[in-house]
Amino acid sequence: MDIASFLALKEFDGIDERIRDVQHQMELNRFNLFTISSYNSYLENFHSDVIKLLLDPQERHGHHSVFLDLFLDYLISLGARIDKSQYTLCELTRERGNIDIWIKDPTSKRSIIIENKINNASDMENQLENYYNYAHLCGFQVDSILYITLHSNKNAPWTDNIELNSKILNISAFKNNDDLCQGWLEKCYEMAADEHSRSFIFQYLKLIKHLSQHGMDREIKEDFYKIVSSAEGYQKAKAVASLVAGLDQYRTDLLVEKINGDYAPFKKIYRYRPNHQLFERYHDNDILFKVDVQLLSGGNAQIDFWNPDQPHEIQKHNVSEKLKSLGLYDDFEHGGAGGGMYRYFDSGKIGSIEEVDKELFYYLMAFFKKLR
Repeated sequence: MDIASFLALKEFDGIDERIRDVQHQMELNRFNLFTISSYNSYLENFHSDVIKLLLDPQERHGHHSVFLDLFLDYLISLGARIDKSQYTLCELTRERGNIDIWIKDPTSKRSIIIENKINNASDMENQLENYYNYAHLCGFQVDSILYITLHSNKNAPWTDNIELNSKILNISAFKNNDDLCQGWLEKCYEMAADEHSRSFIFQYLKLIKHLSQHGMDREIKEDFYKIVSSAEGYQKAKAVASLVAGLDQYRTDLLVEKINGDYAPFKKIYRYRPNHQLFERYHDNDILFKVDVQLLSGGNAQIDFWNPDQPHEIQKHNVSEKLKSLGLYDDFEHGGAGGGMYRYFDSGKIGSIEEVDKELFYYLMAFFKKLR
């Protein structure tokens, strides 16, 4: 299979749109109240505190057992054997017997254990067995043990207790229709009766999705994994990756070849970086000008026209006046690599990489001609 046939595989169909969608979702969820601080939201206790606050009928959200009822419904939908009538007088504790969150009804003596691993904390030796035994010592039956991770990055460790194993539910905070966000938190958001609670839940939902950003593209990676599983597929993928890595250098090589030494009035050229070509030593009325051409990732490109070794305001004036004299001032914007003015070639507006490179070449040659 040649590289063209490899890239034409149906598994690659729409992969760019899928990746852009994932990146868009990442960006949407990046801005939320909890990420203002890089401290609290990355602590295991933080997530347990928030979940416990929402579940506890006695907490300040003022919704009594509404959020807890939704949570129990969610667990039942996942297959947990829970009788909601046995949880009408619930109490919730944090770190009792080292249990992250313990939901228990002192009348029915039924309980649910929640082990929070959203921040991927390691498992202690015999952790779940110890929680299970502690609950029994306190006189409570355990209906379910929830092991919550961020995006199914791991499951609860198996124990020697078959009955305990049967009660374990592995839950993703954010992954699919069975996750904590869609199965519970979004329903809490819909049921919240006041703006304060709705806002709090909405911000926490955004935080969970933000923290899950590295797993949001799991489906795409799974498809790619299937493609490269064979030895031939892996070698083709390595070849494509190598070609992509060197593409901007190759684009720059092609540009210089097409210019073919016709870069006057500049007297010197050299390659600053593999994808960054410099044109230097053009003097006009004792003002030194320089052009940088960059072939950028994503198929974009940029021309920078500047006046080196001058204070910003003088350079801005010199470059602006020169471009105005050529009738090209409106083609450029202030700023860029040299601090003068630049023209950007956007593949999103122009089209293919080849079309960008053609437009760059013709514009650059016309620019040199006007300077001459």
